[in-house]
Amino acid sequence: MCLAVLFFLLVSQAATGDVAERFNRAVELHRKGDLAAAETEYRAVLSAAPQYAQAHANLGALLMRLDRYQEALQEYKAALRLDPKLKPVLLNIGIAHFRRSEYESAIDSFKRFLQVSPKHAQATQLTALALVELGRDEEALTYLEPALEAAPNDPALLYALGLASLRLRKPMVSGVIKTLAELPGGLAVSYLLQGQANLANFQFEKAIEDLEQAAKLNPNLPRLHYSLGVAYFKVTRYEDSRIALQTALKRAPNDVSGLCYLASIDEKEGKLDDARRRLNRALLLEPASADANWLLGKVLLAQGKVAEALKPLEVAAAGDPNDTQKRYQLARAYQQLGRKEDAERELAEVERIHARQRETDRSKIIKP
Repeated sequence: MCLAVLFFLLVSQAATGDVAERFNRAVELHRKGDLAAAETEYRAVLSAAPQYAQAHANLGALLMRLDRYQEALQEYKAALRLDPKLKPVLLNIGIAHFRRSEYESAIDSFKRFLQVSPKHAQATQLTALALVELGRDEEALTYLEPALEAAPNDPALLYALGLASLRLRKPMVSGVIKTLAELPGGLAVSYLLQGQANLANFQFEKAIEDLEQAAKLNPNLPRLHYSLGVAYFKVTRYEDSRIALQTALKRAPNDVSGLCYLASIDEKEGKLDDARRRLNRALLLEPASADANWLLGKVLLAQGKVAEALKPLEVAAAGDPNDTQKRYQLARAYQQLGRKEDAERELAEVERIHARQRETDRSKIIKP
């Protein structure tokens, strides 16, 4: 993932004499790869001329190379605030946010940059990938099409296309899997996508076979360990699921779904306090999460804390009103609190949902 390295050499009116000399020396050190010495020089420049936008921009690029993304963002934003004409800085701000998994902020920066450079390939590609990370798949497809025109054999873009198509139930997934398998470096990704397709189709054992094969070829693929964790969970291999999900969370510590699956394993194993800790963390990240609220309600009911369980269960049922499990748990809470009418209402709704599903299933029966 390349940065738009700026290396400004022109000296602003505020940077003259010794400041100009030190700035140019910092640039030369930066180019030669002596990053520690270059950082010292850039900071000396900014100490003498804090309004020097180009020095802020170059220091940001240097900090990015050192994976110090938060500091880099501060420098880039200072540069852009001081000189709004430094539009290439927007690309680097987007890349910094992308590397920190801050995809909403990354997309905002990339789109602002694309307003200035609408055909910029890297910005288009990264916008597409960030949108897929957020599950904004329809929007992602509008960026994936031009991105793939510029790089038709890019495995990351093809995988993003396949994943978005899978989630949108579009028919092109099998074609993407085949294309990936024939590309240099694409075989592991093809197994990953095939495993995810089998997982979506409830073919859990086949999903595990594919995902384990992907792990043998490349254990560092994005979403691989999360997908393995879910597949293992579905076949009640809870210890394997726990290991895979914990590995996934090291890469994406704020993944609410991963936290919920781990909490569910804790709940099944009777580790209710551990489950509550994970769910409280998940709800700090996503307070309206129906699954996290439902699981927290279940745990609180199991601990005998019925009054505390009521609010998260109500949030869960409101957020996912057609999920009978969530409504059933809410009915249980109402029953235990003596709210008979509320409990009966929820149980009646559970039966209505089941009846609608039975009717739908009957309509799918193939007649001889």
